[in-house]
Amino acid sequence: MAEGAPFKWTQWIVPLLVGTIAAGAVVWFGAHYEVTDPQTGEASTSWALLQQFEWTQRSTLALLGVIACVLVRDIGYIVRLRVLAFQSFSWRQATANILLWELSSALTPSVVGGSAVAVVILKRDGMKWGKSLATVFATALMDEAFYLIAVPFVFLLATLGGHSIFPEGFESAAWGSLFWVAYAFIATLTTTILLGLVIRPQGTYNALQQVRTTWLFRRWSNRINAWSSDLLEASRNIRNASWHYWISGFLATCWSWTARFLTLNMVLLIFYPSIDHAVIIARQLVLWLILSISPTPGSSGAAELGLPAFLADLTGLAYIVAVIIIWRTFTYFIYLVAGAFVLPGWLVRTRRKERNFGAQ
Repeated sequence: MAEGAPFKWTQWIVPLLVGTIAAGAVVWFGAHYEVTDPQTGEASTSWALLQQFEWTQRSTLALLGVIACVLVRDIGYIVRLRVLAFQSFSWRQATANILLWELSSALTPSVVGGSAVAVVILKRDGMKWGKSLATVFATALMDEAFYLIAVPFVFLLATLGGHSIFPEGFESAAWGSLFWVAYAFIATLTTTILLGLVIRPQGTYNALQQVRTTWLFRRWSNRINAWSSDLLEASRNIRNASWHYWISGFLATCWSWTARFLTLNMVLLIFYPSIDHAVIIARQLVLWLILSISPTPGSSGAAELGLPAFLADLTGLAYIVAVIIIWRTFTYFIYLVAGAFVLPGWLVRTRRKERNFGAQ
């Protein structure tokens, strides 16, 4: 991706079409898949049951809950960005940058993620390279720390409720071992970021200085030198930040991710009178790990296939197509629309800063 051009539609149109077609195909075939009517026990289809579904006051409240979760999630991300960037961005800038960050995550394969584009977004909006990289690493550190804490806590609540953490078909020792190996990898990655960004930033700087002298990177030696110096300065600022910085950033992370997972719970309450919230979130924590290695943009197709597999033994498949459509609308497609709406104005606003892109 060229510097200063975090969004080129010619680069995104093919993966976006592939992901959208995959998602549409899953929903189409799922709508005609034979399921059991939860009221009568007779065979039916998801589409037929949806046509017979009666909207209730509970459904309305649950839909409002979905909207509230989306708003809380994004407000949390906006607050966190301002905190971790030391208020370098105004509320307007932070809002636009978060929506574009979400857009980049929706347009890139989940295995790649939107963080690389996020560095460019923050840089184009006025940050130095090193500081934008440090800010993105700090958000990753907060995200992974939340996940590492949430997994044992939520798994314990789900187990106390008498439910299995893994869905039917995923309960073998091999699947459990694979999950915990991935969990250990996240713990290792989090520790590495903590060491390189907070505890030993000088070591990271020295490593980058060594890298820039090698023949492979000698061409970009001056830029790497400037970036590593910026990164060292930003890392020292983060290291010396007050407890208020860390507590505020992590609390914002917690409420954003909690709202992120509760979104599906609220969607399910539209169709089901009650659910076990702890086990639904536990299943999402496992599913999230699987979707994080998806090769499709925003996990399109993989998410639509994975959700029925992880919920079938808890809720059945009666309304699963409607659940998928609403869930993906509020966690994926809404960011394509919001990001596309914000992008033109953001490009105009940051154009002057882009002219100095390589000056820092």
